[in-house]
Amino acid sequence: MNDLDSIQIYLIDFENWMSRGDESNAHIFSILKSIKSDAVAHDNQQSAKLVWCFEKILEIQNKYLNAFGQLKSGKFYHGWCTLERIDIELNSLLRHFETNEDDIYKLRLIQKHTKQFQSLFPYKLFISPAYLHLEKKCSICGQPVLIRHPCGHIKGEIYNGEECLHEITKYEVLEVSVVPNPMQKYSVLFPTNSETNERTDNFDYSLLEYLMKGLGTPFDGWDMEWTKRRHPHSSYEHIGKDDDCPCDSGKKYKNCCLKNSGVLRPHVEFSFHVPPPKDLPRNSYPKIAPHG
Repeated sequence: MNDLDSIQIYLIDFENWMSRGDESNAHIFSILKSIKSDAVAHDNQQSAKLVWCFEKILEIQNKYLNAFGQLKSGKFYHGWCTLERIDIELNSLLRHFETNEDDIYKLRLIQKHTKQFQSLFPYKLFISPAYLHLEKKCSICGQPVLIRHPCGHIKGEIYNGEECLHEITKYEVLEVSVVPNPMQKYSVLFPTNSETNERTDNFDYSLLEYLMKGLGTPFDGWDMEWTKRRHPHSSYEHIGKDDDCPCDSGKKYKNCCLKNSGVLRPHVEFSFHVPPPKDLPRNSYPKIAPHG
């Protein structure tokens, strides 16, 4: 068995993922670096590209474990940023690496769960800067990226075991906008405390909190279905009868949902492939802030 075969077993053995440590991961990356160096020295582009794929797989697997741990411990914004990196790196990897039907590296599972997790975050607005790119360089050869005089390397392709990227070396900021769908999702628009000028996180993470209580491991399968359900009026005691109805119908509360058994709001129904803890309640309703 050669080194790449041993590393493949390491990547497939997901039951032992949780016991991976920094030392064992560093050892695997060191072996991959050595194999890549030898492949490049012999101009074996196919082998060097395979090593790059294995490096990416290990990075994605490790980030997924980190994201799950962050969500479990209530570090939701950190988890959001880690999930964004996973999404970016999966898109980069999967164009070069076809997973088989068995999904032995759990990439499709990670991709599915990443998108599901992201859909449950309450973030709606983001800061999005617009830049004028004055100079870009090829990460492979270091040459300026010019339309009329291309260097020959294609962005996103793999050369000598490295992905070709365009590095922005000079730019001007044209504007900063607030948008619902940014190119990158790190720049969440958090409110700021007017007295301390510090960022405050008052977002409602109750759906994620409920989900994470039901999941035992990062590999437990789960699905969700968005519906509408009557949420209890007790969650809306701060809403006056003459105020707008919390269901967003545009009608007054007294002329809308107050006449019914509850407020009609979006609701997500979770189904766990592995039975959740017995004390997990059947339904969970979002926490409603006193001012909306």
